[in-house]
Amino acid sequence: MTKPSAAPLLAALLAASTLHAQSSKMPDTESYSFRDSLSSFAEYSNTSSHIILGVSGNRRLIALGGTYSRRLLHSRYVDWHYDLDVRPLTLLEEPTARITVVAAPSVTFYGPSDYDGPIEHACTSSTVSVAAVPPIGPISGNPAYTVTTVCETRWTYAGGVSPLGQRLNFAPRHRLQPFILGNAGFMAATRDIPSYNSESFNFTFEFGAGFEFFENHHRSWAVDYRIHHLSNAYRGQNNPGIDSQIVKLTYSFGR
Repeated sequence: MTKPSAAPLLAALLAASTLHAQSSKMPDTESYSFRDSLSSFAEYSNTSSHIILGVSGNRRLIALGGTYSRRLLHSRYVDWHYDLDVRPLTLLEEPTARITVVAAPSVTFYGPSDYDGPIEHACTSSTVSVAAVPPIGPISGNPAYTVTTVCETRWTYAGGVSPLGQRLNFAPRHRLQPFILGNAGFMAATRDIPSYNSESFNFTFEFGAGFEFFENHHRSWAVDYRIHHLSNAYRGQNNPGIDSQIVKLTYSFGR
């Protein structure tokens, strides 16, 4: 009687293990989830107010940038992503007040005769404080000097990086996925923001939520709402800070 050969059994086991290894490397076609992705985004905030820590109001923010994202965990119910945001172009609109002090010819005036910079409430308050010593001169019925306030706005350029992003996408098997996020980083500007004698280098953090829609397994659109805070952590003489409500639109492509 001929003994059965083990070669067919070994060949079958080898083929099964090879097929399993190949299938484990195949993409999950049931899920809409990027392992790695690159994104471009636009952000807009129409104004600012006290929400968390910031006290500077009436600041408008516009930003353009990009994001690198890496998936850290993938499951049936939630995906965990790491996000790195880069903002090479950020524009901050600030209210300013140009205060001009004109003294009478016969009066000696001590202090600056002109100031141009951000002054909180200068354009809404009925009384404007001028950082100058009052003029010295004879008391008469006419004022010895006049103060003129012109309310304007100016744009300040800034750029920054937020390297601590964390994002959770829920229901990864659906094309429309809700998500929550948080991030932190820094921003550097061409002048002190958000006010005079603060700092041109500031720290940022933000958190929010939104929805991501997948066109297919390689393209998606996302819109989210977030609270964004900027301040210098008391590195400057003043630290008023800015709290902004930002709407962000993102286009991503990944694999």
